[in-house]
Parts: sequence; C-alpha cells; structure tokens
Amino acid sequence: MMDDFILNEYKARQLWERRDYERAMVSARAAAASAAAKEDHAGWWRMTFLSGECQIELGQLDACAETARVLTDHEMTQEDPELATRAKALLSAVLRSSGQLHEALVLARSASLTVPEAAHDSKEKLEAQQVLVAVLAESGDLEDAWSEAQLLASMIGRDTSAEKAGKAYWSIGNVAFLMGRHEEATHFHGLAASCLSPSNDLNLWALFNKASAFMRLSANLVEPETLQCIERAELALSIAGGNEQDELDVALIRAFWRYLTGDTVEARQQMEGVLEHAGGMAPLSHGDAVLLYARIVADAGDLVEAASRGLESAALFDKAGAPARAVQARNFVEELSQAAVSEPVE
Repeated sequence: MMDDFILNEYKARQLWERRDYERAMVSARAAAASAAAKEDHAGWWRMTFLSGECQIELGQLDACAETARVLTDHEMTQEDPELATRAKALLSAVLRSSGQLHEALVLARSASLTVPEAAHDSKEKLEAQQVLVAVLAESGDLEDAWSEAQLLASMIGRDTSAEKAGKAYWSIGNVAFLMGRHEEATHFHGLAASCLSPSNDLNLWALFNKASAFMRLSANLVEPETLQCIERAELALSIAGGNEQDELDVALIRAFWRYLTGDTVEARQQMEGVLEHAGGMAPLSHGDAVLLYARIVADAGDLVEAASRGLESAALFDKAGAPARAVQARNFVEELSQAAVSEPVE
C-alpha cells in the first residue's frame, strides 16, 4: 500500500502542473498533515510551501501571508538559507499583491541577500531577485530597480526554464517601461513573449499580455502590437476563466486603448462600470483605474470631477505604499489647476 504522504505529494504536484490549484492545495495540505504526523519536517515544509503557492494563485492573499509567515518562522527555515529565501520571497510577493509595498520591499531585499554568493544563478536567487525588482519598481525606486534588473538579466542562463526566464524578462521590461526606455522595454517583453507559451500556461500568458498592454498604453504606444496584447489577454482569459481582478484589469486596458484612440465616450462608460466593482481590484490597480477615469473626464471638460478623482487616486497610491505614483497623480491635479487658472474668462 502506497504511503499517504507519497500519494498526496504526487497528486499535489500533478494537480499543480495542471494548474488545478484548488485541488492541488487540498492534496498538499493532506501531505503536510501526513508528514507532520511522522515528524518529517522536510516533507511538511515542501507541502506547506506548495499550499502557499496555490493560495496566492487563487487570490487567497491573507491565507497565503499566514502560510508564508509560518514557513518563515519554522526552525528549518532559520537554519537553511535557501528555504529562508523561498519563504521570504513568497511573503514579499503576497504583500506586494496586497499593496503593502514597504513591508514587501524589506522582505524582498532580505530574501535576495540571504542566498549565498555561490548560488548566484540558482532558482531561489533568480526568484528572489525577480520579486525584488518588481517591488522596487512598484515602489517608484526606478534607478535601484534598473540596477537590480540588470543583475537579474545576468542570472538567466541556459539552464533557466522557459517560464522562469519569461517571468524575469517580463519584470525587466516593466522597469524599462517605467523609466521611459521604450526600445529596451519592448525588447525584453518580446523576449518574455518568446519564452511564455499559451499551450504551457494559458493563464500566465493572459496575465503577461494584460500587463504588457497596460505598460505599452502608459507609454502612449498606440500601435498594432499593443492591440495584439489586449486581444490575446481577452481571448486567453475568456478561455482560462480569470478571477474578478483579471476581468476588471482587462476592461481597464480596453478602456485605456479606447481613450487613447479617441473613443472617449465608450472609454468613460467602460471605466464607470469598472469603478462600480472597484472593491474587487488590487490597491494599485484601483489607483490606476481612478487616475485613468480622471484623465477621461478631464478631457471631457469636467475639471472638478477630474481633480477629485485625481486626489482619490493619489490617496489610493499612498495607502498602497507607491509614493512615486501618488506624486504622478498629484502632478496631474496640479496641471488641472493651472489649466483652470489659465483659461480665458468670457
């Protein structure tokens, strides 16, 4: 008779590979319980970590944070730098998704520094470095983010899996977009697209195209490649079935495209629908949505509403720990005030 732990670990891994995260989590928890009963600490750690990975994929951020903290505090983690790196990187990633960027950055730096120098290009170091780059970028520390992104690029080698390389190139491209280095940004996102495949992970492919489209639109790159990213994201999510956050994000980027291509009326109607369900959005996405709506209503001539929405978006960015984006929103409001003052009196 097959050991319960071995059976459940095998099932959990198989279900994870098939992206059946709900059932994978159930099997991982069962395996962790079996390991704990036998005082198999290594087995318990592996399956508890896999359970945490499932939680973040399912959007169960509070539960994932709790799991990551349990792993971080475990005796094995305290004694093993690679385990410590993985646990800290997981907790940093979930805090970033929750908009707690300051705490996420502290953990990301700690995770990156925990890996021994000898493991420069290890899987753990690569993942920790990717999290660090992403958190630095979202925090607005772009010079530091670009420096760390270049280090991340140097870690990608022949032995790096296509998915890991794709995610790394994606992060590097994001930083380049935020810095206005558009040629490098599209280059790295192109590398990411060549590594990621809809046949391997349709959901990841959708998320990449959604994110790339938003970055391109934010850079005012209104071109066929941007529309292609939007359409890929829409199609992939219609097949894979995204969560509410994904659906709202895709609606946002479609409205963004309409706005930049002059279809302001449709863009405004779509964004009104998005904001009606803003409770289902991540903090940074919510701030982005409100700021886009502010831009749309400003172009329609409603400067009072635009200013109010601009300040609302700044407050959301402040709450999420994204000071650079909060400054961007306040600069927008200041530009509105200057425009209102300079308008001729009839």
